[in-house]
Amino acid sequence: MSCVRALGLAIFSGVLSANIGCSGGIDQGASYEGSTDFTRREVTAYAAVSPPEYRVTRAPLPGLVGPALPAGRKIAVIRTGTYQTEEARLVVDTESYAVSLVAASALAAGSRVATAVDGIENTPYVRSLADIARRGVALQHLAPAARSVDSVERFALTIDMCQSNRPWEAGLFRWAKVLSDDLGKPVPVGIAMTGVWAKAHPTELDELIAWERAGKLAITWINHSSTHPLHCFDRSCIRGEFLTASSVDFDEEVLGEERTILARGMTPSTLFRFPGLVHDANRLKQLGRLSLMPLDADAWIALGQPIRPWSVVLVHGNGNEPEGIREFLRQVSMPARAAALRSGQAVIESALQAAPFSPLSPL
Repeated sequence: MSCVRALGLAIFSGVLSANIGCSGGIDQGASYEGSTDFTRREVTAYAAVSPPEYRVTRAPLPGLVGPALPAGRKIAVIRTGTYQTEEARLVVDTESYAVSLVAASALAAGSRVATAVDGIENTPYVRSLADIARRGVALQHLAPAARSVDSVERFALTIDMCQSNRPWEAGLFRWAKVLSDDLGKPVPVGIAMTGVWAKAHPTELDELIAWERAGKLAITWINHSSTHPLHCFDRSCIRGEFLTASSVDFDEEVLGEERTILARGMTPSTLFRFPGLVHDANRLKQLGRLSLMPLDADAWIALGQPIRPWSVVLVHGNGNEPEGIREFLRQVSMPARAAALRSGQAVIESALQAAPFSPLSPL
C-alpha cells in the first residue's frame, strides 16, 4: 500500500481527493495522440547519470536547447542522450539552477572535471538535493532563505496541466498576461505539465511558449510525469496510487516527460510534481537518484487552502478544476491584493524559490 499524503485524503470544502484536478475530463481509453512537433526534434538513448558528474566550464558552452553557459560555471551532468543525431548532455548550473542541453563534444572540450577545490558540494543545487535526501520530504512552501524580512507578500504560482479533454483555463493565463503588462516584466509561473497534455494540446502549448518568448511569462517547466497514471482505488477514481503503484516504471515516467519537453524545444527544470501529490519514501529516493526535487504545495486552492505569505499555490489550468481557478482569480482580484501585486507589495516568485537553498543570480 502506498503512503498517501494526508492532503489528498482530507476533506476540504466538501471535496475528498488528491485527484480532484486530474480525473475529470479524462477518457481512460483515449490515446491522446499528439502533435508532430514532438517528433521533429528527436531525443533518443536518453538516460540518467547517477550520481551526477560534476564539472566546471572553461569556455562558454552554447545550448542546443536552453541557455548558453558562461565560462567558470559549476555544473552537474544529470542526463546523457542523443538530440537530432548529436550526442548531448543535460546539465544543471548548480548555482542558478539553470538547465541546458549541450553537445557532448562541446562539454568535453569546454569544461573540466570538478575537484574538491571547486566546492561544488556547497552550491545551492547540490546542497538542496542533499537536504531533501536527508529529510525525506517534499517541498511545499518557499524556503526560509527566500523569505524577505519586509512586509511584502510572496508566493509561487504553480499550474498543473494533467491530461484532459476539456478546454484549458485561458482566463487564468490572460490574468497573468495583464499583470505582466502592468508590471512591465514577465510573471513567474511554474507549469507542471504531463507529456500527455502537451501532446494532446499543441496549440495551447504553442501559446504558452509564445507568451514566454514575448516576455509575458517566465515559465519554470515542472515535470509532472509522462502519462500521469491514476491507478484508482475504485470506479469513482476519487483516490488513487498514482506513481506509487508497483506496476509504474518510475524512471520512464520522469525521463519520458523530459524527452517530451526537450523535443518541443523547451528545457525541463529540476522540479518534479508527483501526480495527486501522492508519493512514498521509495519514490522520493528514486527521484533523488534522478537529481530532481519534489514539489508539493501548501495552497491547493480548490481544497480550500488560501494564498498565504510564502505559499506554493496549486491550481489546475487544464479545465478539470474550474472551482479552483475561480477562487484563485477571486483572491488575486480582491482590491487590496490586486493593488499590492501591481505595486510590488505582493510578489509572485519562481517556484525554484521553494528549494531549500535558493538560486543565486541567474545566468
